[in-house]
This record gives sequence, structure tokens and C-alpha cells, in this order.
Amino acid sequence: MNSPKFSNQFRGTVARIDLKALADNLALARELVGEAISLMGVVKAQAYGHGALPVAKTLEAGGVQALAVATPAEALELREGGLQVPVFLLGGPYGAPGDLLARHRLMPVLFQEAQLAHLQKTSNQSLGFHLKVDSGMTRLGVRLEELDEFLDRLKNYPNLRLEGLLTHLARADETFSGPTAAQYEVFRQAVERVRERDPKVQCLHLANSAAVLGGELGGYNWARPGIMLYGSNPHPRFEAGRRLRPVMTFETRILSLKTVPAGTAVSYGGEWVAPRPSRIAVLPVGYADGYLRRLGNRAQVMIEGQRVPVVGRVCMDLIMVDVTDLPQVRLDQRVLLWGPGLPVEEVAGWGDTISYELLCQVSRRVPRRYEGED
Repeated sequence: MNSPKFSNQFRGTVARIDLKALADNLALARELVGEAISLMGVVKAQAYGHGALPVAKTLEAGGVQALAVATPAEALELREGGLQVPVFLLGGPYGAPGDLLARHRLMPVLFQEAQLAHLQKTSNQSLGFHLKVDSGMTRLGVRLEELDEFLDRLKNYPNLRLEGLLTHLARADETFSGPTAAQYEVFRQAVERVRERDPKVQCLHLANSAAVLGGELGGYNWARPGIMLYGSNPHPRFEAGRRLRPVMTFETRILSLKTVPAGTAVSYGGEWVAPRPSRIAVLPVGYADGYLRRLGNRAQVMIEGQRVPVVGRVCMDLIMVDVTDLPQVRLDQRVLLWGPGLPVEEVAGWGDTISYELLCQVSRRVPRRYEGED
């Protein structure tokens, strides 16, 4: 993740990636869905900030039947890294030519006729694809009322063959009722219409991490776990999610310590003022590293198993924490930003966001250290 010549390894801020925890989370997904269901591990956005290649190799070794990314560039990185399992393009081909997809054995997810025309024009080879149905996310996908016409027009694109059908759930982390149940019903109708025309379309999937953890697979034969692989439970209601193990430990080390009198303002804007004589630790991490600016004056970090507050605004490269009640702290001491003991979901809550965003925001200048590799 960093140039070997110009490395940030000496700065003390690092993301430790536990590949054994990743493998254990995959094993939990397998246990929950059963052996008959194929698993598609989602590794888009650099595997949610964890590093695409090491994560993908661990998942491939763990027996996933496919991997999923968002863009052709992400898929090509996997192929260049030696990954052999099928790779799905969840965001579509984004203009990549059909012959490139065929050459690298990439499976595009399509959702509009213009994509069919483009792939037909740019490849002389037969190319499989999965069709996305918009069942209620109102994002990408063919709506149910448009599906028959779309299927009718497939005959105009003889090089393309429909191999699977999928949709994406908008509220699967909520109680299974209302909008989510409606999405399942829309997808059921879409599957029925497709199979009336072509019974060979067998690859069907809608289950994301929340659906896997909730046991709501819809009777289909594929599932697409994402965030659960990285150890984050999409909602506290999922009992099985408590068995997940955090994969990323984001940590840093104390760069500076100073004692200041009561009334001293800290960081930009002076939003935090010391209410007593205080000891302030400066940590070499900031919003350029993915530690969100809105965590200032809200979040906590952990030192020697004890939590201390982040004080003042988060800066580009630095944050400050109040360690007055921890007189034993010292320079270069390890500080946990999130990980085991300080869940990323809790940190995300302080920032009015979700674990997905925090994990994906950890920037490239933060070295990843992989543990549990062969």
C-alpha cells in the first residue's frame, strides 16, 4: 500500500489486518448459509479499505466461489495479482470493451440496454452477464414493469447470454418486514418471469451481509457477504454478528505530550478548552489518514485498555487526546483508534456514520500490516 522507498512505516500510524479473523468470518458465513449456497465475497473499494489482494487471496483460499468488485480496474488488479475465481463487476462494465472482459473472465452486472449494445459491439466472443433488477433500492437495475421488454430485446444481442439475476436490498439491516419483504416479492416475480423464458438461468442472488446474518436468503443459491467478512455487524439485532471478529485494528502512537493550565484552548477554532490543568497527547493521525474530522470532541481512543476523549478539532495529520487521568502514559505508547475492545461501529456512531465509511476512508498513506499470512 506504500512505496518501499518512501514508506510511512516509521510514523507509528498503521492498520493491522488480521487475515485469520477474515478467514474465520468467512467460515461463519459458510456455516450460516450452508454448503449448497455459493458465496461471492465482496472486495470492492480495496476490500473496504483492508487491501484487495491479500484479502481476495485469503477468501479464495477459504473457498469462495466468486469475488465481487465495483469497477473493471478493481477486477484487473485481482487478475494481475493471480486470482483465478470468477470476478463480478457489480457496477457494470463502465465502458470497458467486451473483449477485455472476456479475456480476463470478468462477469459484468448489467442494468440497461446501452450496456448490451456496447458489449455486443466491442466483442466477437460469447459473453455471460448477470441482470440487475431494481426491486426497491431505486439505484441501478431494471424495474419490474420494464423487465419483459428488456428480455424481449435480448435477442438483438446474440453474443450476450443471461446467466444470472440479482438485486440489492436497501433496508435488510432492519426487521424483516415492510419494504424488505416487498423487495423479496419483486425479485421473486422477476425470477419467475426470467425462468419462464430461460430455465437455464440458475445463478440467483440478493442476500447481502444483513440477509446472511438474519438467515433471510430467499431460497436462492448465491449470497454476497461484504461488511461481515471484515468483522462488522450491520445491526445489533443480528445475534450471529456477535461472533464476527474485527479484521482491522487501526492504531497509532503518542507523538508529543504536554501539560497545559486550565483555560488553554486546543486545536483549530479553540472549540475545546481545558477545564483543569490538563495533560494533552498529540497523535500522528488525522483526516488525511481517514480519521474523520467530525470525530473531534466526540470520539474516544484507548490507551492501556482505558478510554480517553479526543479533544479539539481533528486536523489533517494530527489529533489531540486528554490523558490527564492517565499519568503513566509515555511518548511512543500505542493508542488504539478502533479494533478489538473499541469497535469500529461505536467510533462510527460518534461520527454520525457507519462502519463501512470509516473502514473505506483509511487512506493509502496508512501502511497495512498483514497478520496470519503464509
